[in-house]
Amino acid sequence: MDKMMAGSDGGALENLTENAQESDDVALPLDESASSLARDANSLYAVDEVSIDVRAAFQEDKRGVITFFFIALALGVNGYMAFVSLYMPLNIYIYGSLYAKPWGGGALIFGIFSSTSWVCMNYFLWKYTWKWIRTEVFTHRHLVARFNRRTRQVHINRPAYAGGVVTLPWDAVVPVIDPDHEEYVGIGGVLILGFMSEQTGAGYDETLMLGRPMSGNAELVGFWEYIRRFMEDGPDSVPRPKRLLKLHPFTWEPLRAAMRFMSLTWRPGGRLGTIIAATLLSPLILLLALCHWISLFLCHQPRWPKIIEEAGQPGKPVPKLTVAEDFGPETAERLRANCLSDRANRPLPPFKRKSFKKQASD
Repeated sequence: MDKMMAGSDGGALENLTENAQESDDVALPLDESASSLARDANSLYAVDEVSIDVRAAFQEDKRGVITFFFIALALGVNGYMAFVSLYMPLNIYIYGSLYAKPWGGGALIFGIFSSTSWVCMNYFLWKYTWKWIRTEVFTHRHLVARFNRRTRQVHINRPAYAGGVVTLPWDAVVPVIDPDHEEYVGIGGVLILGFMSEQTGAGYDETLMLGRPMSGNAELVGFWEYIRRFMEDGPDSVPRPKRLLKLHPFTWEPLRAAMRFMSLTWRPGGRLGTIIAATLLSPLILLLALCHWISLFLCHQPRWPKIIEEAGQPGKPVPKLTVAEDFGPETAERLRANCLSDRANRPLPPFKRKSFKKQASD
């Protein structure tokens, strides 16, 4: 659990390290524009005068794969084993068979043995697969990050087993972007925001992965610019989203997600191949979309604590920033140890926010 909360992805940490290179800017300015075009990237759940809710599950487009295996195990394999291990022995015990008399002792012993085997099989099956299955079923329907411009805080709403609700300071954010990258660099990527322990005071590092897979680096940088402008300049500085994502399961998003691979290859010269591939793969696409829908229906909508819902309103308290000790002494000790180990292996340069203006002038 502590690894999930600490965001210990090696590649992300390397990117964060590169993004924290030394510069002449001693302050931590968040008022510099990274792009002339702010884009919502079709990744927002809600927008109001105080906050925006952003998609924070970077692999949600692949949702449905684990649900398929869950259905296969729960209804297919397990259903068959229940028939063989429970129904058939019970039927033999009551009605008898060619080899056993009704209500016989041998049939009873066989029934006890087979039912015990079925229970043991289920115990080990769910014990070692539940940690994967619960990522798609009987959990939060979506992961949501909330950016509150009045309290200048970032909240992430995760399931309890993955750390629960976390509150971070906006002023410590490090976006892993580079406006000078080639367009292809951002294809299929998501916006990574880092919160290093030295700036947050949390005692551990946090990494947020926001948005759906991007079409290129321009959209990736534009998505950061949308969030940055909202937080720094207010809701009037960004365009209103044409379409908001839905938190309820009655949505076409599963089908869009299953078809999204087409947008990455829908280029001049490759469209015919994309159409052919989509036609050949249409049964798998529909199956993935169906399992995605089933996953949404088997999950519940994430809810924010009252203090976060009211944050930014007149007279309401400001939520407390999250620190490692909020997860308990044992987990806090592991989180801080992991952070110290990361710093020993890959020291971070002095935290001086990279200046896009200076980079452009160079």
